Amino acid sequence: MNTTNKLLDKYRQVCLLKSDNAAAIALGIERATVSGWRHGKSKPEADTVAKMATAINEPVGPWLAQIESERARTPAAAKVWLRLAATLGTALAVAVIALPSHAATITRTAADDCLLCQIIVSVG
Repeated sequence: MNTTNKLLDKYRQVCLLKSDNAAAIALGIERATVSGWRHGKSKPEADTVAKMATAINEPVGPWLAQIESERARTPAAAKVWLRLAATLGTALAVAVIALPSHAATITRTAADDCLLCQIIVSVG
């Protein structure tokens, strides 16, 4: 499974979205766009990756770097993105260990984002 599908599945699960269509509505994009991701025809833009990562309470950097590595046109470019993803993941682990007092704030923010997803879907 590619990184985009992993992120999309996690986003749907955390935000309690029952379908890709519901995810598309919550993200403010067309259903066909999500279908393109699912079938490997396209990748999400950085701002959409940021919306999903924020909603699932995860940093944008590692997700974005991993997705960009899959979008890369050459093995050398993919390698650069993968190194960045690894570096960002390591930096996050250090930050979480060093700053545990922020965990409650981050968790609360993610819950609020998911509630927003639920409201958008129920209204839409």
